[in-house]
Amino acid sequence: MDGIDFSSKRSRYGYRKDVRKTYGHLPFQPFWTWVTGKSLWDGNPKLARETWLTEWQLWCQIAWSWAVTITSVTVGSAVYHSQLSLWAKVPVYIVVWVLVVNRTRGLLHTFHYTNHGASLADMKRAKWIGTFFMSIPILHTSWRNYHQLHAETHHSRHDLCTDRDPDQQFMTAHGFYRGMPEWDYWTRLVYAPLLPRNLWAHFWFRIEQNFIKPERKEIVFRAVYWAVFFTLAIRFQVGTELALFFFFPLILLTQHSSWIQHTTEHLWFPDCPEGTSPFVAIGALTWGRFLGRPHPGNGRGLNHAWKLVKWWALLFLIDIPIRIYSFMQDLPSHDFHHRAPRVNFWRIAQERSANEGLPSKYGPMTETWGIWESWLILRDHLCRGQHDPFNIYQWDRQHREAANLLLDERKRVA
Repeated sequence: MDGIDFSSKRSRYGYRKDVRKTYGHLPFQPFWTWVTGKSLWDGNPKLARETWLTEWQLWCQIAWSWAVTITSVTVGSAVYHSQLSLWAKVPVYIVVWVLVVNRTRGLLHTFHYTNHGASLADMKRAKWIGTFFMSIPILHTSWRNYHQLHAETHHSRHDLCTDRDPDQQFMTAHGFYRGMPEWDYWTRLVYAPLLPRNLWAHFWFRIEQNFIKPERKEIVFRAVYWAVFFTLAIRFQVGTELALFFFFPLILLTQHSSWIQHTTEHLWFPDCPEGTSPFVAIGALTWGRFLGRPHPGNGRGLNHAWKLVKWWALLFLIDIPIRIYSFMQDLPSHDFHHRAPRVNFWRIAQERSANEGLPSKYGPMTETWGIWESWLILRDHLCRGQHDPFNIYQWDRQHREAANLLLDERKRVA
């Protein structure tokens, strides 16, 4: 592997300033790791099982999500019945909706890791906790069906980003394809998740996955849970509040939140050169999607003060809202999740950082900064025929050619 560069590769769109110079000098590093999704941890990599949760840690994660959700719905209901003007109520509603989206999607992703075997060692216990506390109450897919759709198919190195991949089928159903016109690409990014037929398809998918496709015993559990839920809602006359502050963000806004991250999750409809290793192909189809921008650094004068104001404004108006609304848990480091699916999300940013410069059968890690950059990469791939945004296929070809030359030289010497 001598002479092969395994350092992280940034796309041609992003800034090339060293992230350690940008964020490494700022105080409260855990906060910046959360905002950007990018860790600067430089310790040794851990085994996947060393990142798993104890059961009490998993329960704390679940309790935190439900505490935020219930508190948000309660606050929204109180404001709804208050004497405040609509102008005062709407900002509170928006905060409530975003927090409910964040925590219900957080439960979905905790379920996702638990299903991968990346939370608890006891999978029977994990399945029980996941089903009753992370799946049924948010109308999520059953444990068995989710494992088939996600772990067995989407994570298969032969099925990822093919027509067999349910996630790429989702992109196809929303009108994306390789060779599409640019105007169609941009307009679909905006309106496709809002089309009535797509909203209905998403709702019907939830109905199927909750009340039709699970095992009969689980369908009974789900039906009983929701019968009791709606009975209590009617009894205490809170149906309107639940519809406005729980089901609206859970079913509609969650879909939009997921859409933002899903469109940039992979290089959909790939054009993989013949002979490329299937592992390198996986590495080429996804990347670290980090948030942030270069810090202005030290300076004086009004110009520097304006740069600082702009930097902080973009942080609070773009980076943090996107992080809360769409890119929770592991999603900035989703590329590493496909390399090491059993590493828990509590440690994934650090483990990605620890593995960045190490040789890997997946090739070098890659990254973008900001959701816009990822959309540009997907646009150039689908619309402009630029299928190797990080030059990973080129790197793989050079690597294979160098290995063949070395093998030929050894045969000649022998």
